[in-house]
Amino acid sequence: MKRIHLLAAAALGAALLVSACSGDKNGLKIDLKLNDAPDSVDVYVVEYGSTSYDRQRHALPDGGLELSLTLEKPVSVTMQIPGDYYHYGISFPGVPGEKVIVRGTFEDYTLGGSRFYKDYSVVSELIKPDYVKLGQMRQDIEDLFAELTKDREKNADRIQEENQKYSAAVEEVYGDLRGKAYDYVVTHPRQDASVGLLSLIDPAKMEEVVASLDSKVADGKMKPVIDALRKRAENERIRAAAEESVKEGAEAPEFTLPDINDKSLSLSDLRGKWVILDFWGSWCGWCIKGIPDMKKYYEKYAGKFEIVGIDCNDTKEKWKAAVEKYELPWTHVYNDAGDGTPDKYAIEGYPTKIIIDPEGKISKIFIGESEKFYEYLDELFG
Repeated sequence: MKRIHLLAAAALGAALLVSACSGDKNGLKIDLKLNDAPDSVDVYVVEYGSTSYDRQRHALPDGGLELSLTLEKPVSVTMQIPGDYYHYGISFPGVPGEKVIVRGTFEDYTLGGSRFYKDYSVVSELIKPDYVKLGQMRQDIEDLFAELTKDREKNADRIQEENQKYSAAVEEVYGDLRGKAYDYVVTHPRQDASVGLLSLIDPAKMEEVVASLDSKVADGKMKPVIDALRKRAENERIRAAAEESVKEGAEAPEFTLPDINDKSLSLSDLRGKWVILDFWGSWCGWCIKGIPDMKKYYEKYAGKFEIVGIDCNDTKEKWKAAVEKYELPWTHVYNDAGDGTPDKYAIEGYPTKIIIDPEGKISKIFIGESEKFYEYLDELFG
């Protein structure tokens, strides 16, 4: 099944500020009033085309919230009930200089406000039923698995069968969403709101759809979103090709990324050495769990290979803090969310370790934290 991004995002740092200023021309004003409101709401702010997020928790006195987000460019905004991971919540593009009014309930809400959001309310109503369906499907499968996993051995075949059925059903819903997105965008090329659907477009059709947009939309305030999602679609196409080509014995794809001192490092700079690419992140529990053994083997076979830690889905600040905290002595580079290096290697899980021989060929690939990885190092260097 294709990877499904529930919250495509990137940390915003200084690009995002919560403000009470009503006169900020770059401010997105949010006026929220819900009938079934909980005590608080989590507001996720994410950059299009990326994979990490900024989360803020706000109280909802009397079910209402008014705030202004100071933005440098359009972002994706999602509001969720804290702790509710089954439902998709309230989602909309956050556009500088606009005002969005949200009314109703978390399950059945309406959008209004400035012209952009009046247009986007039609888009929201178009895709909302599919996301409600996905949320219910997720809750149903979680409930079913909670029962089946009480006896994993007895229910192993059933678990596999239900997982396959669920994956197929999810892909069917996303297929429906992709079709709706395509039809709407190509028939509403003069609406900025159409750009909010580009994240659902099939990567193979992205260039066609972008070309259909009116020039005032393509070059207007939503251009940063278009550029980011075109890049993501390109990376998805690269990933699809990599799933076929990245294998043992194949040439390791080239990349150039900034190291911990912000100097460029290319894989080809290390030609002639054994290299281990370690795709990891500070957020990844298994990555952190494996650090002691990594350090042990790095010292055990000092000088016989180089490790290149490729950080994924962190902010630069969190990445550098983790390298310092865990005292990681090997080479480190930072993969910006739009760079696509994990896609070049078809990375599906973290950690993933790829061993590359001195000629630049892929020797072995290990997904997850595995004893077999260390056994293979002993075979090579022991």
